[in-house]
Amino acid sequence: MKRIVLILLALLALLVAALAAPRLLRDPGYVMLDFGPWRLEMSLLTLAAAVLLSWIVLSLLLALLRLPGKLWRATRERQARHQLEDGLLALTEGDWQRAEKALVRSMNYRSSTAGYLAAARAAQGQADSSSRDRWLGLADRRFGRKHFVTDLARARLLAGEGRVDEAIPVLESLHLRKPRHAGVLRLLLQAYQEQSRWREVRMLAPALRKAGIVDQARADELAVHAATRELDSAVDLSSLEDARHALPRALRRQREIVLSYAARAGELGQAAVAAPALRRLLERSLDDQALKLYAQADDEGRAARIADCERWAREQPDHAALHHALGLLYLDDRQYEKARDSLEKALSHRPDEQAYAALGRILDRSGQLEAATQCYRNALRLRHGRSPGHEPLPPPGESA
Repeated sequence: MKRIVLILLALLALLVAALAAPRLLRDPGYVMLDFGPWRLEMSLLTLAAAVLLSWIVLSLLLALLRLPGKLWRATRERQARHQLEDGLLALTEGDWQRAEKALVRSMNYRSSTAGYLAAARAAQGQADSSSRDRWLGLADRRFGRKHFVTDLARARLLAGEGRVDEAIPVLESLHLRKPRHAGVLRLLLQAYQEQSRWREVRMLAPALRKAGIVDQARADELAVHAATRELDSAVDLSSLEDARHALPRALRRQREIVLSYAARAGELGQAAVAAPALRRLLERSLDDQALKLYAQADDEGRAARIADCERWAREQPDHAALHHALGLLYLDDRQYEKARDSLEKALSHRPDEQAYAALGRILDRSGQLEAATQCYRNALRLRHGRSPGHEPLPPPGESA
């Protein structure tokens, strides 16, 4: 900027000189200066030339006087850059002690925020938390306040040290200041996942999409994953219901959410509470996994589930998973002949370990021990990744 001003002043002086030159040539003017007993007489042009020459001489003298200082500062700058580069290279190599020493020498010449932050990283590598905090404090002091970059570095170091619970409040504060900062969002996502704070992960998904870190499909997938983990971590029915009702309605109706909710309800011994959600899902599509969960019914809800499955079986008589679920429901309801018929239909379409085991129980109970053993053997074969045997089962009612 200073150079531009000088160039503009020089151009202005040349313009003035060009305009005044014709008049000065005709009448160069007269200047007389009295200094006590001395008198100096000259033309105006001579005076201007003398002033200009004096200014040039004084500028040269000042430049010569300043030259040693400039050379000394330039030398220090080169040394500082060299030490900073050496420190950063050592930092990259993981030589924490050499990195910190080089960075300290660099900042003896010229301090910088980058140098302080790099020194804090080197101290962190040596497990020297006091030095790390001192370097971070010096980085902050350069700005006279808590600086965004310094806080981000502090959060990274805390997370790297395994103190994720301390890093999260720092990251959340940074996220409020810059909601679309990619580095903050990535660190915050990782921290939430490590702490199993799945509700916060789900709430963070829209911010990740807006920042361009993930696309819409990936953001939806992340929200669904976090919501399922929320439901899976419920410790009782009350917390399960609270977690489910906290979800947006559109998310609550998604297949993965319904399945997770129903599975956790069954694990808590409260399968009945998930029956309406499972029924709505199955009305849309006879999902195999949903049918397995629907087959887990208590005494009060079993009749209604059997009626639903019988109705669906009339609509889709060749659906293997539906016959499997219906067979399990019949078995729990002690309708053994119907259970055997449904399980055999299911196995005729697709071999299944659980279906073979259930059929073995029915055959064992009816005294068909050889056929029951065959079913149990097939169940074990499937468990170990082998194909089941295909020996024909005896007709219903026939004893071994």
